[in-house]
Amino acid sequence: MIDTLVSTLDPLLSLAQLRGGGGGGAGAGGGFSSNAGGESLVLVSWWKPLVLFAGFVGWAWVVATIYDKDAARFYLGRRKWNLIHVVFAVGAIATGLLLPSFWIAAPAFLGILGADLVLYALKRNTDSRVPAGQKWSFDLDNIKQARADRQKEKLQRSVSLEFRGPAGLVAVPPRESAEYQIRVAAETVLREAVDARASRIDIAPAGDNGKYAMGLMVDGVRQMLDPLPSDQALAIIDFFKGASGLDIADRRRKLRADLGLEQAGGRRTLRITTAGGSKGVNLTILFDPAEQVHFNIDELGVLDSQMGELKSIIQESQGVVLVAAPPMNGRTATLYALLRAADPYTSNVQSIETEPAAPIEGVRQNVFDPFADAEYSTTVRSILRRDPDVVAVAELPDATTAIEISQADHERTRTYVGLRAENALVAVQTYLKAVGDLEKAATSLHGVIAQRLVRKLCLNCRVEYAPSPELLKKLGVPAGKVSHLYKKGGQVLIKNKPEVCPVCKGAGFFGQEGVFEIFVIDDDARAAIRAGDLAGLRSALRKKRLPSIQEASVQKAVRGLTSVEEVARVTSPPKKKDKAAATS
Repeated sequence: MIDTLVSTLDPLLSLAQLRGGGGGGAGAGGGFSSNAGGESLVLVSWWKPLVLFAGFVGWAWVVATIYDKDAARFYLGRRKWNLIHVVFAVGAIATGLLLPSFWIAAPAFLGILGADLVLYALKRNTDSRVPAGQKWSFDLDNIKQARADRQKEKLQRSVSLEFRGPAGLVAVPPRESAEYQIRVAAETVLREAVDARASRIDIAPAGDNGKYAMGLMVDGVRQMLDPLPSDQALAIIDFFKGASGLDIADRRRKLRADLGLEQAGGRRTLRITTAGGSKGVNLTILFDPAEQVHFNIDELGVLDSQMGELKSIIQESQGVVLVAAPPMNGRTATLYALLRAADPYTSNVQSIETEPAAPIEGVRQNVFDPFADAEYSTTVRSILRRDPDVVAVAELPDATTAIEISQADHERTRTYVGLRAENALVAVQTYLKAVGDLEKAATSLHGVIAQRLVRKLCLNCRVEYAPSPELLKKLGVPAGKVSHLYKKGGQVLIKNKPEVCPVCKGAGFFGQEGVFEIFVIDDDARAAIRAGDLAGLRSALRKKRLPSIQEASVQKAVRGLTSVEEVARVTSPPKKKDKAAATS
């Protein structure tokens, strides 16, 4: 691109070198003078071509250093735009040479080059391939902010984080090496995630375009970042694998290790997980996995009206209790909280997990290895026969496991069973179908806990508003009982000027909290289960007058903890595509 632009300068530079055989010249130079002896002509106003030259150099710098890279970054047709830029350049030079007056030629020359710059800016801003956050703005404040962001990015283009793996501190490569640039790219990914308050990073093949998609999980919602070229993505994945002590050459098996991240704010733990797939290697990075599941039961978000039911389930210490949630909705945190509620020093408390999220003090965590152990159901049966007091079975992968659980000694053992389900009723249906024997299922089942996670409004920038009577009616809230609700903000006033909220970074939300359905399976519910009467089961659960997930969410919106829009997002029925993803 640079060679092409430089080659277009030749006609412009030749204005200062014209030689001829007589007469005054016209054109962009504004006139020539000659001596009587027919010596070579010289340009009278030498500064005029320099003005055109300076304008051309400025245009060429913008095209070569900004527009060309921008077109490549967002796949806007780099070659096509390079051709368009050259056409505009040729047109500008021809105009500068052919128009008879400099004062007409110069504005036309610069105007054509400027039109090229404006055309690209307008077209790229309307292109759907350019994310909304990457649109160009010509507002002065935004330009200043963009300049500050570029300066910050420039400062970050160096190694400033420390990684501590199993072999100790990971050494920093020489600055001039390719490994150093890979280290810088890996740190840039981490900084962006930390700035966004992400709990998880996912890097995975995006399809057949040779790119890798990169997403952040922020308060339970995925945010997609700009895709990475495959070679850069693989280099970043290999860096994290090597730093955490994983086998870089093994691109098929699922590998997992922890990596320490040390920065000015303290030390954090990164859980590095890689696995091979049909399209390439996937990388997942969890930030502080132990903290994500370290809650007691009174920290989960259970409403006061539900806490009595939950404590009754815990204190009964018999039978099966289902713990249900869709993926990524806090089920593991709730299972761990239930295990912590048992006294590990006077009771035999165990768990069966494929991938423990964190150690639990006093709890024996049995790790099931699908490559080395027997069937999952066999492992569950073996542990249940050891007469534990409390057992958490993290997954219900098949009917055989459900049957083994239903046949255990429920007088002596409390068994918490984790499964994927949208609500309490669906969880019970799933368990009944897996057991296949209504009598055994009804006898063994003593309780059900279902949950979702809602985002909490940022208390620093939430916006108060008066709800309409129609909205309150739709929410099931009596008219006149609620005078105001809150919605997400994202901005705060600083010196009477709106600024991005420094707490939530403009998201409007900060953190998550659980919303629950909690039911003890009493005699009425058990009779409905034995009869296979799901409508009767629903009626028996409703008689308890305990909040459903939707009602619990609405109560949190009324209290100002979340928004009505967030309630709708969380409690709306999943789309077919989401259902397929949840069962895959």
